[in-house]
Amino acid sequence: MGFLSTHHIGHNRPSRPWTVGTFLVALVGIMLLSQHALAEDPFGPVTPSQDMTRDSPDLAFDQKNWKRPQGVFSWITMARGYQTPWDSHGRPGWLTDDAYVEPVDPGVSTFPPDTPEIFIVFEGQPLDAPGQFAAAWYPLVNGVPHGEEPLGQDIIELEMNQRYGYFIISPPKEKWDPGRYLVNIYYGSPGQALHAVNVMGTMTFTISE
Repeated sequence: MGFLSTHHIGHNRPSRPWTVGTFLVALVGIMLLSQHALAEDPFGPVTPSQDMTRDSPDLAFDQKNWKRPQGVFSWITMARGYQTPWDSHGRPGWLTDDAYVEPVDPGVSTFPPDTPEIFIVFEGQPLDAPGQFAAAWYPLVNGVPHGEEPLGQDIIELEMNQRYGYFIISPPKEKWDPGRYLVNIYYGSPGQALHAVNVMGTMTFTISE
């Protein structure tokens, strides 16, 4: 996943000296761009105008038919837990050096209030470079994330030879409040500040009464 750069080819033009007015215009532009980036930080303030953090059908991962590629994932599912079995290859009993993760009770999306942890388990597609994955979750009110900050977040990094991972979604206190919740799932380069444009997809879950 990368960014395309556009090069303009044309005649050489003489450079013009910077004036005080030009400098001030450029400075204001940089400040506005910085404020815009901060406003879109998924781990910072969230406003209803941020379409990328809404409960949008266009961004929703298929949580029922989860055994298929979605975004940068070969598969991704919500689950009650995970297992880490090991494969053997070649001669019987030989183990691979790449453990994989299996979901426990995949496809579930409704949980009781005393659920201590909810898991999102996935297999990523082969990466050309190390990748950073993140999840942030919010309570939903009328289909819009409620509150200025997420209830929690989980960030993991995968190397080029790693494909499996999981997020741990935990309640902000001892028990979940009943209602619906949105999970934003992000992808970017390691160490990169993840913003709304990095949202690869969303999931929802319900805490029963």
